[in-house]
Amino acid sequence: MRVQQRVDRSVGAGDLLREEIAAWLADRSADRALGRFAHHFGVLDQVLNGMLRRVRDSLLAAARLRSSQEVYARCAALDRSLVTVKRLFEWYAPKYDQRADPVRGPALAAADEVVRSCWWQPFEALGRRPPAGPLPYLDPLFDASATPRRSVPEDLRAPVDSVVAELIAELPIPVISLPAWAVREAWWLVVAAHETGHLVMRDLTPTLARDVKIAVGEWSDWADEIFADVYSALMVGPAAAWMVEELQHGVTFSSPYYPPPATRLALLADCHDRGESGETAVSKVVSSILSLDVDGHPLAEICQGLDERLAAVWAASLATHAPTITKIRSRASARTMIAAGVAGHAADPRRTHENLIAYLSRCGPPGTMGSAPAAPEITALTDRLAARVVPP
Repeated sequence: MRVQQRVDRSVGAGDLLREEIAAWLADRSADRALGRFAHHFGVLDQVLNGMLRRVRDSLLAAARLRSSQEVYARCAALDRSLVTVKRLFEWYAPKYDQRADPVRGPALAAADEVVRSCWWQPFEALGRRPPAGPLPYLDPLFDASATPRRSVPEDLRAPVDSVVAELIAELPIPVISLPAWAVREAWWLVVAAHETGHLVMRDLTPTLARDVKIAVGEWSDWADEIFADVYSALMVGPAAAWMVEELQHGVTFSSPYYPPPATRLALLADCHDRGESGETAVSKVVSSILSLDVDGHPLAEICQGLDERLAAVWAASLATHAPTITKIRSRASARTMIAAGVAGHAADPRRTHENLIAYLSRCGPPGTMGSAPAAPEITALTDRLAARVVPP
């Protein structure tokens, strides 16, 4: 009796967590504001429930162990597995739930379209659907960051969260941290172009990250940030340089991963003439990245789409009471509009913010942030992660 009660206690806790997750997934899947992430919810449903099934089966098997001490020890270990699943769920859930917040929700609806516009561009140019796209969220402790697949999130590097961090690194749901002040100054969503660049470098082709390191030569320690800077310049034009200068103005820091601020700004400035001079180290690096071969096409070719003339027109219009905004259903419209917001916000910050929030969320064609992984891939991933959660 004692052994069965102990097992039942843990089984009940697991069932309660399963019901909590199921209710959350059902509500969010039915929420039109989260329609861009329908493919994410399918992944989370299968993976989280696969882990919980593995824990439950292991608990039921524990009841057949030889002694009560063994049963109790096994249940305690599996209780920790349940905590891991709960921590994994609770790391993702609030990032989606920010969209239900009346303050943050409008800014994130706009952010989703800026990210989607930047994310789809090179994949679509190559005639491919992109993998499951990024999940943007607002962070009050913002320090521009993206958490790609196979990377450990900064906020989960304590030993107690090591397993959770490993699981997130395996899940095909990358995230992008955006500055909380975009709630009041929507043009700051422009940082999404740089952060999306980090994800594109890892997911566009299997060899792109390696090719970038080779292309930048002796600057290989800065390869990730250089690529993201160049990519952001391709996506949003001069707005990329404004972002870097504004974030680094008056800030003194040294990092092995970032070029010095002056070098970053020189790289971004050189992107405008596509490194054609080739006379300086900066020009050579920019030219090398823009000419990188991606499935038979130079990177610059598949990352075209920013209409600078249209951005200039929108920049003036966004600062007016009744802006004239058309052509917003194209793939490039959201990144063109955020570039316009950066260029024109000084004329009337309040109206520019209001108009960006109103129009960005309407940009782009119908569809999701990306595409769901193939069913066999998710089944294999679920089995692999469930085995990691449940101790032998």
